Amino acid sequence: MKTWIRMIAVSFFVLFLLPPIAVFAAAGGELTAGNGTVTVALQKPSEEAEEIHALRFWLSVSVLEGEIAQPEFQFADTNWEVQNPQGVRNVKVSGQNGQYTVDVIVSGNQGQDIFAEGKEAVIGSLKLNPSSQSWRVQAAFTGVLAADQEPVLRYISNSGYSVQTTQLSGVRPVVISQFSGSSGSDASGYPVTPGYPVTPGNPADPSQPGGTDPVVPNEPDQPAKPDGSGSETPSDDAAAFKKQAAPKLSLSAKHKSRKVTYKWNPVEGADGYQIYRYEEDTKRYTRIKTIANAAKTEYAKAMEYATAYTFRVRAFRTEKDGTRTYGTFSRLARVTTAPAKTGKLTLKKGKSQKLSASWGLVEGADGYQIYRSTKKNGAYTRMKTISNGEKGKYSKLTQKTGKTYYYKVRAYVTGSDGKRLYGAFSTIRSCKL
Repeated sequence: MKTWIRMIAVSFFVLFLLPPIAVFAAAGGELTAGNGTVTVALQKPSEEAEEIHALRFWLSVSVLEGEIAQPEFQFADTNWEVQNPQGVRNVKVSGQNGQYTVDVIVSGNQGQDIFAEGKEAVIGSLKLNPSSQSWRVQAAFTGVLAADQEPVLRYISNSGYSVQTTQLSGVRPVVISQFSGSSGSDASGYPVTPGYPVTPGNPADPSQPGGTDPVVPNEPDQPAKPDGSGSETPSDDAAAFKKQAAPKLSLSAKHKSRKVTYKWNPVEGADGYQIYRYEEDTKRYTRIKTIANAAKTEYAKAMEYATAYTFRVRAFRTEKDGTRTYGTFSRLARVTTAPAKTGKLTLKKGKSQKLSASWGLVEGADGYQIYRSTKKNGAYTRMKTISNGEKGKYSKLTQKTGKTYYYKVRAYVTGSDGKRLYGAFSTIRSCKL
């Protein structure tokens, strides 16, 4: 127990004092507002494979209208907290006159993972404590020392006690308000959910013949001027950026792989790009990646096996006030991933040089192919194509008596372009009649 407490104390110490090491992979964050509170969630850094047992981040709270008392941060009850009853959860709120900074630290036992329940962890909620009947407050992720710095996350993984620092990518301020007893969006149209939309618009269903491209999502209003008097007018450059040609998106997937590769042409003046996926069930789009790097025009992501996907991409530029201007969406692009490896192959001898084969079904497969060879590591010949993904058996194979043959099976899917993608072969099995 003493060792555990010592480890927690060390994690807490290094988050405060040791200089951080910059890492390339960005983390994500989301602020969701309602009923005078702002819920704070973090997404694990995309390329961090190890568990994270300590983290630190900062929030800024700015009163745009009315008055609030000093805000309070309340941690969420999570399974991670139950497993770390003596962990550190520390908050320091500083500031006055309507401008506050919230410094949040969570630290626990090495070997535990704050993100154990998934790629996203709800850390807690920010209680705004309004002291006037009408008020409007903006909350945002921020940097270490000042509100004009890039939002960052510091964390410690289980590889040691070095502090990693990474940018919080795709985070937007959220504004919550109440006027004369009614809460929600204020007169300027500030949303009560994060201004960084996840499911834009209500697009037409592109899977239907003649379906049109979905509408471009409505972007949130620009933040208020420092004096709270209203929104800034977009610059001529921003307007021109919105109107320029959309990027052209191409997708590719390989045999035996569920990874999708996205490529697009660079957009002049862009500071980054966003990739959206169409959801068949909800008939809406979900943002799957924000790339805050103008030079990066390629991305790869592992998806589900044997699944058809529809994507689109758009560019963005960051204005001087920190807001984003979004360009036109690309046209829809579609891709299908290969199926998984075929399950266990079983061979059964029959009568008169007959042989039957059965195998484990592959989810999403459109069919299977049976291959045979006279040598285990020799050249194989396709014996049969079965155009039924639900059929895991074929009983009409024949082979010569007294000779050993080797068999293997693979699944396939047919993409929207009519081309087949093949999964990995099953384990090879031999048979001698």
